[in-house]
Amino acid sequence: METRLKQVRKSYSRMGLAYLLFFLAASGSQLGAMALLEPWREGLGESLYMAVCMLAMYPVSFPLCCLIIRTVPKRGPSWQFPAGGGRFAAIFVICLGAMLTGNLIGQLLMLAVSLLTGRPMTNGVQEIILNMGPWYILLVAVVVAPVLEELLFRKFLLDRVAGYGQLTAVLMSGGLFAVAHGNFYQFFYAFALGVIFAYVYLRTGRIRYTIALHMLVNFCGSMVPVFLLDYMETNIMFGSVLIMGWYLVLGTGVIGGILLLILGRRQIWFYRMRERVPAGKWLAAVIGNVGILLFLAYGIVNFALA
Repeated sequence: METRLKQVRKSYSRMGLAYLLFFLAASGSQLGAMALLEPWREGLGESLYMAVCMLAMYPVSFPLCCLIIRTVPKRGPSWQFPAGGGRFAAIFVICLGAMLTGNLIGQLLMLAVSLLTGRPMTNGVQEIILNMGPWYILLVAVVVAPVLEELLFRKFLLDRVAGYGQLTAVLMSGGLFAVAHGNFYQFFYAFALGVIFAYVYLRTGRIRYTIALHMLVNFCGSMVPVFLLDYMETNIMFGSVLIMGWYLVLGTGVIGGILLLILGRRQIWFYRMRERVPAGKWLAAVIGNVGILLFLAYGIVNFALA
């Protein structure tokens, strides 16, 4: 038992260190890109400047992160249950409901903080999205980010720690994914979506399903609002109708997602792994290690700065 706990602690610690290295390198790369491009910012235009700075986080940080991850032995899922079109659509509706509900919780929380402190709170990610053109949003938020984030927080993580307990691995996937976003505006929906994506990957064994879900969710959360706001500037009346229709779709998504989750709750299950961590030991083994604690400390600093 003690040997197993040491292995669990070691595996999670290395994953935490890999994520910490990723975000430190990503932050450095972005700052370097910003400093390098600042003299040409006006000529490039705000959209291209922001897109290049956002994409600059990946070329160095992703390979460095993978070098550490490769040192962690794989103990992930070996089962595969392909998702049909109907099931995929149902999961997407659940994801849409989770995104909207989590976003509402984050918005209300930050509103309460603003009222209590007397200081205006701004959603930095939303401001970045609004300052980027549609094609750059599509590239960064809908294509590149979902692919790399699903590899990092689902495939790479779950392939290496799910063997120690599926439920624990799913919750850690959602939790680390939420902390990585660095602000309370995104924390709650990122956690909910991270848990859903992790469960889908465990059940299907196919990362393409979670990548597709992630892309669809990001498209609905970024591209659609930007398109509607831009259209409002040219046609206020019809744009208002479109926005009202979109809110109706979102409301239906929340209600439908909740109903589907309730109706399908009996289909949610986890394998009992032979190497799973005992209930009374998982906190110390999974979270109480150097790598995860350092990553959480980095996340706390980001939340405070945000």
